[in-house]
Amino acid sequence: MKKFCITVALCLLVSGCSNPAGRMGFDAKPPKMDDTPTIYSDSLADTSREEVSDEEEVPEPYNPNPDSDILEISEKMFLTQINDIYYNFDEYKDKTIIVEGMYASFTTRDGSLKVPVIYRYGPGCCDNDGWGGFLLKYAGQLPQEKDWIRVTGTPELTRTPEGYTNLVLNVISIERKTQHGKELVTQ
Repeated sequence: MKKFCITVALCLLVSGCSNPAGRMGFDAKPPKMDDTPTIYSDSLADTSREEVSDEEEVPEPYNPNPDSDILEISEKMFLTQINDIYYNFDEYKDKTIIVEGMYASFTTRDGSLKVPVIYRYGPGCCDNDGWGGFLLKYAGQLPQEKDWIRVTGTPELTRTPEGYTNLVLNVISIERKTQHGKELVTQ
């Protein structure tokens, strides 16, 4: 029960309307289903990680097979697993992550940079107007907007000059899929 309460609290924190310090570098105004969201990041180059103090309660990692070097993010636990990677990064930093979702090219707040993203819609402050996913570092051919893709990569945390921490997937491969999963997930 404690894990469930912590998971619900984390989902609410990430998808809330306010923008507290340390929140991932995603725009505080979640996208509408037909909008392309923006992100705060002006740079994905810095990889520093804030240390967690002993006073903070950190949830136990959700990894159905902790001994495996590969984690496939499930549709049922999409937001929960991504939050767990963010908050318990040291448990996942050496793993290969496989995730499916929609592709988009998000723009920075000032419009100066476009960053590739894999994401799904999720609960937000005003109904289902939040989103969750990974920023992508990839030098190859990118898919079309709204394509359903399967991405394999390694996770990385990056820090923006404004102090936001972004969860990035260093892409090993991107595969376009013809069959879509759920665009809207709740956990």
